[in-house]
Amino acid sequence: MKVKDLIEELQKLDPNMQVLAACEDEGVVVPGYFVRPFEVTEISAVSVEIDSDDKGRRTMCAVPAEDGQKFAVIEITSFF
Repeated sequence: MKVKDLIEELQKLDPNMQVLAACEDEGVVVPGYFVRPFEVTEISAVSVEIDSDDKGRRTMCAVPAEDGQKFAVIEITSFF
């Protein structure tokens, strides 16, 4: 999703609502639950390198601007 698409979708909502992120992916969800909620803690632009581990899971690492691709990164936490 691009920043402009996220803004467009968020503009359809009440601007006073709190934002949560949710994930249903196996390996993220706590056993016995169907979804895991997260609270957004920060949004920033970061130069990163995207890769995959030996199990095909996506990974990212911050790198110098000239070595990576710039992404808007939304940091989340499960503690709120």
